Amino acid sequence: MNRRDFVGFSTLATAGVFCTGNSLIQMGCAVGGTATGVRGLNPNTKWLMDAKWGLFSHFLPQLPGEQASDKMTEKMWNKKVNSFQVASLADQLEELKSPYFFITAGNGDNYFCSPNSAFDKQFAAGKGILSERDLVAELAEELIPRGIKLCASLPALGGDGPAETQQIYQQVITEWSKRWGKSISAWWVDDGKLANRAAYAAYTDAFKARNPDALIAYNTGPLVLTYRLKGPTTDLEDFFAGQVDWYLPTCAVRAFDKREFWVGPNYLGDQLHFITFLGSYWGTGEPRFPDDLVIGWTKHTNNYSGTVTWDVPLSDSGIIPEKHFKQLAVLSRKINTDAR
Repeated sequence: MNRRDFVGFSTLATAGVFCTGNSLIQMGCAVGGTATGVRGLNPNTKWLMDAKWGLFSHFLPQLPGEQASDKMTEKMWNKKVNSFQVASLADQLEELKSPYFFITAGNGDNYFCSPNSAFDKQFAAGKGILSERDLVAELAEELIPRGIKLCASLPALGGDGPAETQQIYQQVITEWSKRWGKSISAWWVDDGKLANRAAYAAYTDAFKARNPDALIAYNTGPLVLTYRLKGPTTDLEDFFAGQVDWYLPTCAVRAFDKREFWVGPNYLGDQLHFITFLGSYWGTGEPRFPDDLVIGWTKHTNNYSGTVTWDVPLSDSGIIPEKHFKQLAVLSRKINTDAR
């Protein structure tokens, strides 16, 4: 093995996964860079680093990335949203000692779990895709007094359209931002590929309209096998979106030249952060990893001042399934015990 091709073995050996030579790329070992000389971290990101881990849930009428069924109706969507047991989920999150929780206020251009008058005004009374219940606001009321930070996910609505369309959707986002205010600690913005910095500035202003201290990340897709590490989307974001599908990144400082690979907390100006699914895919499926791997990869990322967000399925009533809850309980105990 040529030393100059070697970056390091994956710490995920327990899963039978390792990388060597030119084949190791994004699994923790791509030819990367160093965070020296880049912009400083937003000091408000410290809570995210200190959290070490947290949860994210897709509450949608369909799997993420899919269009809602033609059979889905306004009545059916409101019934599902109204069935969400906010207090029961809060009890679970409190028992798990989850430092934060992300909820999808919406995904794609499908259904949203909160009303919005700006949307109604522009798009014929919401086209039946806005719930009557403000699920996000109710989650905030239940979680924040328990010491759990609420975070939200929305796409960059209208981001691929002309400036006029973007401005309309920015008004929609601003309404939600102003209503929820300081209740939202962070935004994970999906479909976050915008044309230029001015567009990112406008969307960032909309998302932070009421709470400039809220963190924001723009997701432009998953990390993939490549010789170059994916960098921040824009200098206006605060933490790395870090979508991980099938390849778990591992962190390292290469011994012979001190080159850094996924090293935090300051990853090229962003707080280092990864998000991946605990089930077989986003928002669905049985747990895909053994407990030891979930713990090991989370702790490995923590050791390099990064944070891991685990996407967990929810039932139609907003409850974490038993198998996922048990695995998360094991993770929580281990992280909290080691932090003492």
